[in-house]
Amino acid sequence: MARGDHIYVERLNGIYAHHGIDTGDGWVIHYTGKNWRDPRKVQRTTIEDFAQGGEIQIKDYSDFFAALKSPNSYRRKTSYRISRILNRLSGIDLDQLDLSPEAVIDRAEARIGERAFSIIFHNCEHFSSWCKTGIGNSDQVNAIWKATMTTPEFARRRAENLLINVFEPKWPGRR
Repeated sequence: MARGDHIYVERLNGIYAHHGIDTGDGWVIHYTGKNWRDPRKVQRTTIEDFAQGGEIQIKDYSDFFAALKSPNSYRRKTSYRISRILNRLSGIDLDQLDLSPEAVIDRAEARIGERAFSIIFHNCEHFSSWCKTGIGNSDQVNAIWKATMTTPEFARRRAENLLINVFEPKWPGRR
């Protein structure tokens, strides 16, 4: 592991992974709380407290940066464009973003104490990805959305609603 790395450790036998930024001095900056009911906030904790006995792994961003440069990667380019707009509103320019380990840690340290945690929209993986790349992304959340949206039951209900809305006449009281 190196200073400024986005690290993660699997929890509950791989059901999910917890993410943070390695500061290179035995500490990690990440969203955490004392227990599940405690509101999450960005904190600096020891690497041992972060790992909780699990094996620490390093998030590999080589495919991510290659996809951003690829003209065939619509999803990543769209995510980049949306993030660029949102970040510019916050005073951050992704085109000029410093990706050095020091800058990654500076971004993480600037958010220590933040309490904006949301399991779906702003979790520890979003935070760590944003610190590393300027784009808040959670592969775990994306995988859940993808699985949910592609199940046969979801597809059946979407098709049923489409057919009802297109072919059935509207009557008073019906949306």
